[in-house]
Amino acid sequence: MNDRVTITYLEDGIADVRMVRTDKMNALDNAMFKALADTIEELSQKAGLRCVVLSGDGRAFCAGLDLTSMAANAAKGDGEKKGGVTGDLGSRTHGEANLAQFVAWGWRRLDVPVVAAVHGVAFGGGFQIMSGADVRFIHPDTRCAIMEMKWGLVPDMAGFPLWRGNAREDVIRELTYTNREF
Repeated sequence: MNDRVTITYLEDGIADVRMVRTDKMNALDNAMFKALADTIEELSQKAGLRCVVLSGDGRAFCAGLDLTSMAANAAKGDGEKKGGVTGDLGSRTHGEANLAQFVAWGWRRLDVPVVAAVHGVAFGGGFQIMSGADVRFIHPDTRCAIMEMKWGLVPDMAGFPLWRGNAREDVIRELTYTNREF
């Protein structure tokens, strides 16, 4: 456990995983990326695990990148020094994935089903993390969007490979290019 992600092991091999940065709607900063990656690694080694339920505490599943934090880290060079996502994104730190990709794609590496329980918002990186789950239960009032284009970014946390099979390619592209909420 840490200050960004909690894991509660319940009876019958169920892991309740929660993002817990409620003051920022569980937005992704370097500490959250690292905590999620560490969580995936821990779960991959857990004997007797049968299912993972992934959710966000507070008002939202995950609001996506904390752009203020990322900009500050990039300006200071902290992302690169501390192995964060504002450093060298070309480095494949987790097999074929960089850190940002791993926190979305890594859930698919687990040998057990991963269920995302989504509420509030799932924007940008949060939407991509949700997409890494095997099954997603989304509250009817949840707002989702692929927000990266709004900021001139590419949704490269494994979004496109994860979305294939869930929606037609033209729909995926339209949602990506327009960052329309749905």
